[in-house]
Amino acid sequence: MSATVISVGDDAELLSLRHAILVGAGYKVFTASDPNTASQTIATAPCDVLLLCYSIPVATRRELARQFRDHCPHGRIIAITDHAQARPPVDADTFLYGLEGPETLLEIVREQVQAGNH
Repeated sequence: MSATVISVGDDAELLSLRHAILVGAGYKVFTASDPNTASQTIATAPCDVLLLCYSIPVATRRELARQFRDHCPHGRIIAITDHAQARPPVDADTFLYGLEGPETLLEIVREQVQAGNH
């Protein structure tokens, strides 16, 4: 069974691109571009990885991360940032600088799926 990624962001083009990359790698992907859809997906989808884009307001990211932690205590959160940084945001397990490309996205998702399965 393939892992599930819930991808949340405001930019439809980026969501579509990430969706295609992740599906092409064999992941089951749910995308959401608004907080209500994201909340509903978090409450009903399998709990592997939540991918939160910097395009979402900080307060919304924090609330979605809290919901994911409540519903999916063993799931992993990846923050996509708009700048390079030394540590992940407080609500995430790790981060991806948004300009790093599809190979890095797949590598980090794969690592987090494995970490969540232990």
